[in-house]
Amino acid sequence: MRNPDWVRDEIILALDLYFRAGRRQLPATHPDVIALSETLNELPLHQEKARDERFRNPNGISMILGNFLGIDPEHATPGLSRNNRLQEDVWDDFANDPAFLSRTAESIARVAASDVRDQDSIAAQEVFVEGELLTRLHLLRERNKASVEKKKEQVLKATGRLACEVCEFDFNVAYGRLGEGFAECHHTRPLAELSGIRQTRLADLAVVCANCHRMLHRGRQSVSLDMLQSLVRQRLPIG
Repeated sequence: MRNPDWVRDEIILALDLYFRAGRRQLPATHPDVIALSETLNELPLHQEKARDERFRNPNGISMILGNFLGIDPEHATPGLSRNNRLQEDVWDDFANDPAFLSRTAESIARVAASDVRDQDSIAAQEVFVEGELLTRLHLLRERNKASVEKKKEQVLKATGRLACEVCEFDFNVAYGRLGEGFAECHHTRPLAELSGIRQTRLADLAVVCANCHRMLHRGRQSVSLDMLQSLVRQRLPIG
């Protein structure tokens, strides 16, 4: 049986180890490689029945570190194995920001024991650059009905309406009674900060329309409310 392909979350953890190791390949016997193997085996990403006894073993992790040698411009010699596209994508997303890489890797590792273990998988196009587990946790926070209802009640009490915080669209104004009380909520806290948070603060939720919410989630790079507001304002008619 062939083990599942490596996914973004796992490669982020391996790249973090590569940088912590001083941008070099570590042998399979190194304690940090063994520790990463244990972490990868705990992540709720692949079904147990799809794994064999070699699943994410230290030898495989050492080889992945060798692959990064072939991507890293600081090394003139190629790595041990052929690079794949996903490894190069993760390198491009994180190699120039080691602090972001470190925060993301730490959060992914903590998620292993979090409440996203039993959540359904999500579509590949919805996965943010930080990986599936943190994206899943982000969506879980957004879909918490109790938090969403409390947020909408808070905004209604303060403003008397549920206008999108990006484009100001109001479903009640557009659709009358049919749109009364309707709006979606977007979690604004960066994904790499989510894993240590058990409950969603109302201040971390923003009321948005369905269209703007989809735009905030479009693509692998997360888009902030301010960025999307700026885009919308640039395209609004003057006067």
